Amino acid sequence: MGAFVALMAGLGAAAAWCAVVLVRRGRRGATDNADGLLIEQAARLRAQRMRSDGRAFRDHPHGDPGSGSGQRRH
Repeated sequence: MGAFVALMAGLGAAAAWCAVVLVRRGRRGATDNADGLLIEQAARLRAQRMRSDGRAFRDHPHGDPGSGSGQRRH
């Protein structure tokens, strides 16, 4: 019974720690300086590029149909 109580206390502590981290993360306001804005812009563009690369791969998993050596895969 004691092990169960300890396990539940540990899970509760982990949940409380996660809640504190998420609340503190949400308090951050907008970036005020130019360096932070450039970092945010680079991250946004990188994420956009990764999303578009993923869409292109899903549409054409063996490569772009318009490019290549002209050989067809079957």
